[in-house]
Amino acid sequence: MTLQKPEKKYSAPIVYKAFAILEEIAANQSRLGISDLARKLNMSKGTVHGIIKAFLDLGVITQSSLKKFSLGPALIKLGSIAMAGEDLRIKARPYMEELYKEFGETVFLGTFDGRRITIIEKVERPFELKISAPIGTRIPLFAGATAKVFLSGLPEQELRDLLATKQITRFTQNSITDTSQYLEEIKKVKEQGFATDFEEYINGVNAVSVPIKDSYGRIAAAIWMVGFSNAFNAGKMERAIEAMLLAAKELT
Repeated sequence: MTLQKPEKKYSAPIVYKAFAILEEIAANQSRLGISDLARKLNMSKGTVHGIIKAFLDLGVITQSSLKKFSLGPALIKLGSIAMAGEDLRIKARPYMEELYKEFGETVFLGTFDGRRITIIEKVERPFELKISAPIGTRIPLFAGATAKVFLSGLPEQELRDLLATKQITRFTQNSITDTSQYLEEIKKVKEQGFATDFEEYINGVNAVSVPIKDSYGRIAAAIWMVGFSNAFNAGKMERAIEAMLLAAKELT
């Protein structure tokens, strides 16, 4: 006897329906129309039609002359970005391991979507007393050294516009929250090619971060190292920056 699984309750059911439609189109390129999708997915034609219209407007899918659907350029572009991130993660891992072996501090790799930083890889101490965060963790805007690195890649006017609309968060008493002072800090990061963080994001934790640039010279990702401030002091941070800049150059 097969037990019927209880129906899952989703907080945003339309999103799951939209994703189900995308999966079905991906598996049946140029073979399914609205009626086919509605029947296969047990959805109303009205629901499918609304989602399909939005996808077409966004370029997520395309429609043939026979009104059959295929994945579109917008989705392919997103997939390419995801694959590039995976390639970078694989390529960066050995360099991150070498940095960890040399300095004994947690090393992260992350990307920036214009709003938040996402951790995509890490190398950390195997024992309990360590600074850690799961892969996939989203770090807030203006959070420490890594935010400075990513923001240094923005055009100056775009950065000023961002600071005019977003309040700089005070994470600790060392956080830079004055707009003019923060702009000066970003300018310094842009000139020197790295950023430091002396307990600006987390009390008792220091960090250094360097950018990884793509073939066009744009910041594609960042590597950062974090450690407890009593051990990861200014001298050790300076040595780490030199090693991290060399690693980032190899990854560019």
